[in-house]
Amino acid sequence: MAQDRPDIPMSLRRAALVEAGHRCAIPTCRQTPVELAHITPWVKVRKHAFENLIALCPTCHTRFDRGDIDRRSMLQYKVNLEVMNSRYTDFEQQLLRTFVRQHLRLKRAVADGNVQEVFANPGWDNGLTHPRMNMDMWWAIGNLLDDEIVELLVPAPEGGGLDLMKLDEKLNSKIVLLTKKGSEIVERWAEGEPI
Repeated sequence: MAQDRPDIPMSLRRAALVEAGHRCAIPTCRQTPVELAHITPWVKVRKHAFENLIALCPTCHTRFDRGDIDRRSMLQYKVNLEVMNSRYTDFEQQLLRTFVRQHLRLKRAVADGNVQEVFANPGWDNGLTHPRMNMDMWWAIGNLLDDEIVELLVPAPEGGGLDLMKLDEKLNSKIVLLTKKGSEIVERWAEGEPI
């Protein structure tokens, strides 16, 4: 930190930390603890401003300072925070982050040539199972449903064995699936592109 740089005012620090939920603003990271970073270096702007501050974990902050994460990406992460926070609840964002993790898992599997292995062993351990939701809680993802980001489906019964349709009727649960629009948003959010 520059010796002549004043401390970031507490109200400004609080606003930037609350915006990111006191976690790293990069959706594929979300680690704690966090530090505040200036998107455009303080030495260039010589002031602290909310639109120029972003919460980053120490690792992502170092990567940003080294240039591993470019300034344009950081600006987009900041804009995406505003979009996500203004429209979706914490619960809805957590559900979307589940799909972000699935996207990244599948992307790694494709890069490593292990796609068959991922689909051969479905389950939460490989990150590709669709979450289920009790239908009494549909309102918790109301914005995602209204925006056609996700849809709720009753699973078709599988051949033989347990009848999942009857089980889901008894439990009053549905599978939460991303729509095509939702898949595009999750991919853009994961890649730091405009959402």
